[in-house]
Amino acid sequence: MKNCRSFVVISNEIKDVGLKFSKQAGELITRKGGEVRFHEGINTEPADDLFDAADAVIVMGGDGTMLRVAHMLKGKSIPVIGVNLGKVGFLTEAVADEMENVIDRLISGDYKVEERMMLKGSVTQADSGKDHEAVSYALNDIVLARKSALRLITVEIYVNGNYFDTCEADGIMVSTPTGSTGYNLSAGGPIVKGDARLMVLTPISPFSLSRRSVIFGAEDTITMKILKMREDALSSGLCSFDGADTYDMEVGSSVEISVSPYIFTIIKLDDASLYEILRKKIGG
Repeated sequence: MKNCRSFVVISNEIKDVGLKFSKQAGELITRKGGEVRFHEGINTEPADDLFDAADAVIVMGGDGTMLRVAHMLKGKSIPVIGVNLGKVGFLTEAVADEMENVIDRLISGDYKVEERMMLKGSVTQADSGKDHEAVSYALNDIVLARKSALRLITVEIYVNGNYFDTCEADGIMVSTPTGSTGYNLSAGGPIVKGDARLMVLTPISPFSLSRRSVIFGAEDTITMKILKMREDALSSGLCSFDGADTYDMEVGSSVEISVSPYIFTIIKLDDASLYEILRKKIGG
């Protein structure tokens, strides 16, 4: 792979207290003849030129930090490696005490990359008279649910414009293969190999015992429309993208989901299979 010389280090300041590990990475990169730029904070917008000429991005945090970086990078095919300062770290590739080895491998071009698909969601509010009022993207999942955890939501589901199902549940999610090991897994959905190209639709705590996950192709378009909610002060829905970008939704509001043209490129340092990673990180 390409020999990396120019780096961007993005820090989750809550996990990287005092930017200890980010500074360590910067010192190592400079000492080895590379160039480095820093961005502190995952909820602040990066400078317009932050990623200009960057060969790789090093992320200090956990899976949530990686998801935020995916949103920062959309449209930019810069490979990313995560250094896990969190818990599970399913999207991360290394831990802090492996920092020098990580940088040596990137500088020498001794790594592989894996492309992960993302989702595009187009939100249309009820009675707005407009199509696709807001568009956002997700690396893990797009979730349509009720704001109140004690209420059900009834959702109509269409695939490629054709009616598919009506589901009463706490919510419905569409996840990517990358997101299959996240909320989807907690909701009983299947685990999918990360570099596959498909979408997983999973009901969240459905009212019917017969409701199960359904797999759709990358060429499909899934539309979820709120059909019914209880009419009280707590009755409003929420559409969330990777748990971050959120939109209030009323009865009649919908989200149209398809595979995004954007991809997220993850740096891999070893050849560990999905099954090894599952056993190590979530096998119990």
